[in-house]
Amino acid sequence: MSEQRTSMIERVVHRIEEHIEEWRRQDAARHMEAEANRDELWAAAAEREKLLVESINEEESRRDSLGEITKEHQVVFVAHSEEVAQALEKFASEGDCLVKAIPAHRGNYAKERGIKGSWLVFESRD
Repeated sequence: MSEQRTSMIERVVHRIEEHIEEWRRQDAARHMEAEANRDELWAAAAEREKLLVESINEEESRRDSLGEITKEHQVVFVAHSEEVAQALEKFASEGDCLVKAIPAHRGNYAKERGIKGSWLVFESRD
C-alpha cells in the first residue's frame, strides 16, 4: 500500500509540475505579447508626436505668411464691437477711403496675449 501511495503522490506532484510548466509557458507568452504591444504603442506615440510637430510647424508657417496673404488679397480681419462695425459699414457705404493705420499701444493684458490694435483713419470722398 505504501508503494501505491508513493506512486499516487508522485503522479500528483508530476501533474502539479506540468501545471506549473504550462503556467510558465503562458506567462512567458503574455510577457512577449506585452513587450510587442509596448513597442507598438511606443512607435504609435512617436508617430503621433512627429505628426504633432509637423502640424505645429505648418501652423506657425501659415502665421508667418499671414502678412503676405493680407497684402496679396488686400483684406484684413478686424475684431471689434458692434458699434465699430456699424461705423465701418457706414464708411464703406459712403465710399470713404482708409488713408492711415496708426498703431495703438494698449495695456499689458493685450500685450501679454499678443493683441495689437490700430487707429484706422478714413477720409471722405466728398
